[in-house]
Amino acid sequence: MPSFTKGLRIGVEAKIEGCPILDVLGNHYESIRRTGLNDMQHGMSENKIEKSYQSRFNIQWAWADSIATEVKQTYSQLTTAKKLNIKRLKEQIKKKTQKAKDILKELDSTHNPTKKQRLVAKGLKSKLLKIESLKQQLNQLESTERLQICFGSKKLFNAQDHLEQNGYSSHDEWLSDWKKKRGGRFYCVGKSTYGGGTMIKIFFVGGDDFKAVVTLPRFMQFRYGQNLEIPFQVTECRRRRKSSLLYALQQQKPITVQIFRREQKQDQWYIHLTTYVLEIPVTTSFDNGCVGVDFNHDSVEWAYILADGNIKAQGKLNFKWKGFSSGQRQVMMRNLVVKLTDIAFNYQCPIAIESLDFSKKKASMSEASKTYNSMLSNLATSMFRETLTSRCKRYGIGLHKVNPAFTSVIGMIKFMPRYGLNSGTAAAMTIARRAMGYSERAPVCLVRPEDRSRHSWTTWNRIARYLKNNKIKRSKLFDWMKTLGDILVGSDVKARNSDNGDINEMASRPSLASKQSNRNQGKSPSPDPKQGPKYVQLCLGF
Repeated sequence: MPSFTKGLRIGVEAKIEGCPILDVLGNHYESIRRTGLNDMQHGMSENKIEKSYQSRFNIQWAWADSIATEVKQTYSQLTTAKKLNIKRLKEQIKKKTQKAKDILKELDSTHNPTKKQRLVAKGLKSKLLKIESLKQQLNQLESTERLQICFGSKKLFNAQDHLEQNGYSSHDEWLSDWKKKRGGRFYCVGKSTYGGGTMIKIFFVGGDDFKAVVTLPRFMQFRYGQNLEIPFQVTECRRRRKSSLLYALQQQKPITVQIFRREQKQDQWYIHLTTYVLEIPVTTSFDNGCVGVDFNHDSVEWAYILADGNIKAQGKLNFKWKGFSSGQRQVMMRNLVVKLTDIAFNYQCPIAIESLDFSKKKASMSEASKTYNSMLSNLATSMFRETLTSRCKRYGIGLHKVNPAFTSVIGMIKFMPRYGLNSGTAAAMTIARRAMGYSERAPVCLVRPEDRSRHSWTTWNRIARYLKNNKIKRSKLFDWMKTLGDILVGSDVKARNSDNGDINEMASRPSLASKQSNRNQGKSPSPDPKQGPKYVQLCLGF
């Protein structure tokens, strides 16, 4: 038997023709799995479930092993979900409490409240009641040891209380759908043996034809026989599904099999195979530059940066997210990622993205505006990151995740006016340069003396707060020296900036930008007397 070394995990899915035996096996398997989760919540270990269920349910060791593995995974997911819910509730309570305090402070300072303020005061009571309700939910969640889960969906479970409104003529009709929803699926862990498994083995028949041979549980063999053969087809495509499956079979890699029914596809049965192939080595290099990607709620901006830090190419990929199902969104995201990876593959350079986490912001969405909430709800950063990571591994493209701090502000100040970029492309340029290790120093005329010994983000933080507090539009930053005149360092610079419009023109001149971008080892360029007055060089030094 060949030794198993973990490589790149892949998935292969195909349609199969359903038969009554699949329904029976799927219903029994899911029933045993639900029992296992209940036993684990009462303290039974994974090992104990695996050993005791063989005699308890008259099943082979491999079926018991698969059930125990899934039970452990489900239990771990529920434990994680509980922690995340506790974190979300705490964040909601914190934001709503702060909002209530701000309203009270504003009302206390007002002697003659306006109509709008009186309406806000009336809404304060409901906000306080909501805070108390959230605290009760938090206390209940923290004090409850049993993890709650509804197999079959909570929506369908609640439908039994309103049969007619949900299209049911009787409780028996609902019960039939309920049992169907809770079954129709079984799973087997792969092993490094011939066929890639124990209870479910995969064999190549010829051409595009394969078959899965299922060894039925002992309690089913008397009625249905010992084995069940399930034919299916896997065709070759750009993702190399067929060749990957053939490689796994030849190398006797473990093949984990899941067979399930999709109700939204007219109860069509599918087989999903998970196995491992050779790890694709990363072939891209920063010597060829980097593609920076800025992910937004309705578009993706990208910028190709050369090894010297200058931009060579840029683009924008639009997509619509609202009003589509989860399956349609996955297809759109996959197509989007394909275009990005093709760009990086053509340039033979890695991709850089931001390492974003919006869990805290999404937890406090009720305290934000409608427009902001709509934008935040449509952000699918985790799906984008996972899809991009998977495809980059499959094609040997390097993927670098950078800190997202101040990328938009840096891009708008340093690159947007110089190259005539929009804010998204400027942010993508900043992301790529950050991944490549380039300096992010702010213009000297924005750096306070006390900030010179600190990290450059200290200055960018002050600029970002100034832009937010003064609600400055991004288009104003094409002339940032005039827009940020109040925080420029040095009264002489500010005075000359207000009197001489030529400085603003020189600050955004592309030829100067090219010279500033071609810096050497992060050192500021030396002053050139031919460039003009000394204070211009001071403000343009990066």
